[in-house]
Amino acid sequence: MDSEMIPKFSSKDEEVAFVCHEAQEELQEFQEGSRELEAELEAQLGQAEQRLRDLQSENERLKNEVSNLKEKLEQQYAQSYKQISLLEDDLGQTRSIKDQLHKYVRELEQANDDLERAKR
Repeated sequence: MDSEMIPKFSSKDEEVAFVCHEAQEELQEFQEGSRELEAELEAQLGQAEQRLRDLQSENERLKNEVSNLKEKLEQQYAQSYKQISLLEDDLGQTRSIKDQLHKYVRELEQANDDLERAKR
């Protein structure tokens, strides 16, 4: 309280009543401010809890998505590995056939050369 705002009192009882009234008004203002602050904090807490639930839900969704993508990647890796193995087998067989055909062509050419020499 400012000393300029304090009126002159005719008795101590009047001064005590004034001070008591002022204190009650301040208490009521404080309580009202506290209730408003509490309501604001409760609202913020509710928003924070909702945000937390939303983030936890999004986190679970993303974990599931990562798990699904990981599983697909592993399946694709296994499939690619099988395809590569088959292609390597095919390549080995093709090379073997190619070598056999080259050998056969050389034998035919040799036989042809032998026939040509025999005709002369």
